[in-house]
Amino acid sequence: MGQKVHPLGFRLGITEEHKTKWYANFSNYANQLKLTDELRNVWINLLKELSKKQLEEITDRTNIVITYPPTRNQIQITIFCVNPELVISDLKTIPYHIRLSKSLGKELLQRNLVVILKKVKIPFIEPNFLLQSVSKKLEKRMPFRRAIRSTLTDFKKGGKQAKLDPRQKGIKIQVAGRLNGAEIARTEWVREGKVPLHTLQAKLEYSTARAQTIYGILGLKIWICKG
Repeated sequence: MGQKVHPLGFRLGITEEHKTKWYANFSNYANQLKLTDELRNVWINLLKELSKKQLEEITDRTNIVITYPPTRNQIQITIFCVNPELVISDLKTIPYHIRLSKSLGKELLQRNLVVILKKVKIPFIEPNFLLQSVSKKLEKRMPFRRAIRSTLTDFKKGGKQAKLDPRQKGIKIQVAGRLNGAEIARTEWVREGKVPLHTLQAKLEYSTARAQTIYGILGLKIWICKG
């Protein structure tokens, strides 16, 4: 009982693709994996610093795609954002010092780092943007029910803009921890529409996040079905 499969890993090769694409020899595989993980964490922390300056979320910190093209001596990092021009200007002015390990520093000296910013037209139907906004609201001490309700309203607006089929779309949000400062931790969830976890052909998106409140950490999960 309670054994659940990750919705995105379950659909790899069917409707989902890997977030990292590269090839390495067996002897170098573990080292390459560590470098890629460190590089991803560096960019996640950098984008977190950017989000502190903004009222609304403008970058997707979870869905960062890292690619090592086989024909070029490059590392390509693809970041999805609402306003690429604002991200570029913030990256130029942010006083943030990045600490790299020796192995990652050597790797970046040998390869060119290429950052690709892709614009997201409708962020209200993307799970990572919705969950990051919920996290920010909870950290500002908004009651969790009101935060979930506002997220559901945003998703409905985004669904109308994207012209999603109302019979196929759906959303489920789950919050766990010391909700509203209660002493006993619990889990609450809200679902609207269809969220078929067992249908492999369904265009299902999933994301997780944490909200660091004064009472402790709240765990957030979101499932979105687009048809």
